[in-house]
Amino acid sequence: MSAEPADGGAPPDTTAAARILIYEDRIVVQTSALNEDAVYLAFNRSQGKLAYFTDLFLAPLILPALGLPVEVRPEGPQPQSDETALLHVSRIPFNAVQESRRLRNGWTLRTTLADDPLRHLRRPGRTDALEAGEAQVSALQEQIQAVARNRPLDRFATLLSGGIDSGTVTLLAAAEGLALTPYSAGTPWGDEFDDAAELGDRLGLSVHRIDLSEERIMAAVPQAIRGLGVTEPEVVEVALTATALYAGTEIPRDEVLLTGYGSDLINAGIYRPFRTPDELIDQTIAAIHQTRFTNELSSRLPLAHGREVHHPFWAWPVIQVALDTAPDCKVRNGREKYHLRRAMSRRVSHDIAWRRKIAVHHGGGLQRGVVKRLETDAPGTDRAAIYRACFRELVNLAQEGSIDDWDPRQVYDRSIANAQR
Repeated sequence: MSAEPADGGAPPDTTAAARILIYEDRIVVQTSALNEDAVYLAFNRSQGKLAYFTDLFLAPLILPALGLPVEVRPEGPQPQSDETALLHVSRIPFNAVQESRRLRNGWTLRTTLADDPLRHLRRPGRTDALEAGEAQVSALQEQIQAVARNRPLDRFATLLSGGIDSGTVTLLAAAEGLALTPYSAGTPWGDEFDDAAELGDRLGLSVHRIDLSEERIMAAVPQAIRGLGVTEPEVVEVALTATALYAGTEIPRDEVLLTGYGSDLINAGIYRPFRTPDELIDQTIAAIHQTRFTNELSSRLPLAHGREVHHPFWAWPVIQVALDTAPDCKVRNGREKYHLRRAMSRRVSHDIAWRRKIAVHHGGGLQRGVVKRLETDAPGTDRAAIYRACFRELVNLAQEGSIDDWDPRQVYDRSIANAQR
């Protein structure tokens, strides 16, 4: 995300990252094709006042200045829409250019939607599983090289589970000769320490184990909602492990962090039963499209804790290779990510390459443990209601001027009490 003064020129290319361009008589906002970093708009048409901002929790301070009330939607926004959990605040659509032009009596808005690139990736051309896997590995390698370019003295880290995704990123980062430390996180409900250590031994790297306590994970609930700006249970819970790690001290803040996040979505890591190849393609496109509204791969969450984090699987060149890979290369004989495993089996042992898939929020038993804890703390209360109560509590704090300086444990406790009311 960048904000740049400008004095003219054509609207920016929508394949680029999100930007805000400030001209003498207008503002031009560009969003990316994947909309990882949201740009929000609050607009009081009757008073001719508007504001663009990139942090949803600034809205409680911005809305009153625009003459608008601060109101939380009772049931949350419509799924996969540009609504937010706050009334009077919307997201700029993905892959769009919005121009707000200053007039004598206020502002006029014009939004231009670019062609959705996902529409053109429904006819995959890569039909050889090994070739497709190697192409993806090469694309990932280029992304890691781009991150590491001109940074010979920087230290790097990876979040390493026992899965093929983080394992691939760790192996490629090590192959680049980076000063690399892998970390593996466990919870009171389970861990993948042994699986991570097996790959670490293969690479000659010592894997640092991080034990996340139950209290630390539950404290990450309001921190995740603060960073994401959304309350959908699955989205929040997927983010809890990373949020707890970002907020901790085990991984030094000067280490550039690489993850395997995003691979499940583009490589059919988690899929529903399908009868035809087109059905799996539809599932994959739908999974990618959904992230345009969840902020789950945004840089805001790690930046809130002073972290530089990169998700190589979520780079557009890697996504293009994945979507150009035929469904029967991705899922074969009931095995997900078949193409990537074929390629990685050339580099690691069979046991590592073909290890059974465990979702990021299931690998340490986290989602199951969190749900059980919520049921204990708020019997009979839907967890979605708890997360919405947490959002309301954060909005109230923001109205009081406490944007980030609050105790996550206290916010969690108050959210539990309010949800039960």
